[in-house]
Amino acid sequence: MSNQTEILEEFTVVLWSQLLQEALKEESRWALIVFITSMFIIFIVSIIGNLLSCIVIYYDRTMHTATNYYLLNLAVSDLIVTFAILLEIHEHLSDAYTFGSLACKIHFFLIVLLWNSSILTMTALAIERYIAIWHPLVLKSTPVWRRVMKILVLIWVMAIAASLPEVWTVCLVKTQKSSVCFIVPTKFARILNGVLALVMFVLPLGIMMFVYGMIAVKVSLMEKTTKRNKIFNHRDNRSKVNKLIVALTLSFVVCWLPFFSLRVLFFVCNIRQLMRLPQWVGAVYKVVSFNSWFGVVLNPVLFSLKSTKFRKALKALWAAKFKKKHQQLPKSTTVISAGY
Repeated sequence: MSNQTEILEEFTVVLWSQLLQEALKEESRWALIVFITSMFIIFIVSIIGNLLSCIVIYYDRTMHTATNYYLLNLAVSDLIVTFAILLEIHEHLSDAYTFGSLACKIHFFLIVLLWNSSILTMTALAIERYIAIWHPLVLKSTPVWRRVMKILVLIWVMAIAASLPEVWTVCLVKTQKSSVCFIVPTKFARILNGVLALVMFVLPLGIMMFVYGMIAVKVSLMEKTTKRNKIFNHRDNRSKVNKLIVALTLSFVVCWLPFFSLRVLFFVCNIRQLMRLPQWVGAVYKVVSFNSWFGVVLNPVLFSLKSTKFRKALKALWAAKFKKKHQQLPKSTTVISAGY
């Protein structure tokens, strides 16, 4: 039985190699330039944006809220995984994955870990806002940092647990012209992708839609009963925070919808059916390879643009650091002059 399974898997790899050779045809020079340039821009913007988010949230005590702790977790994870974009650029420039099978699995593991961690973080953030609006007294029973840290640890444990099985579904598939780090649609891989598509995308998205729907209902009820039309504490600025979270969630869904579609495609179609769709598989692969990285820049960009509090904190921090250095410069000059 095991020998038949191994033979079937080897046959699947051979067919998959033929399909990828047809699907991932050689790109034009201009298409390659556009792709590499876009990836490099994403790399730079992600490094700057996520680093600024981490610095502002860390140094400004007014930013030490539950919402910002979740956003800090997103920024840190995006910042770490962003460096894997360099591997993506190198792969396209060399027309082959030259780092070996182990690096292929690690590379894919980091991408999937980012996706799983992000969707779980956004889900936890949505639930937190729901409880804060519908049952505010529940969150006041424990310190913010202690509660959020426990949830973040749980999120990363769940993300790692969901990402590890996929390591066995990824292989360095060799074609006649190059080698590609990609999922091989074996029976195990197909079942796993179907389960993960449901558990790590459909279910969390359903929870977020329900939670934000309930928040909208609460807002509507409070608007009718409040004479001054002040629903939330002005200091917390909760309505703006909720709009920010919705924007981040929608942007995440748009970025990772191609990856979800790829999971569904692997789950629904077997290798023989996929052999009939080489152009479709190639198009999805190119979109996924771009969108999977585009998400790392949206969180800091949306956070910076939509959060007035963040922009003010960034300006205050910049002014404080600049003034500190500017004030120290004359002192050092005076000391040197005295020495002479």
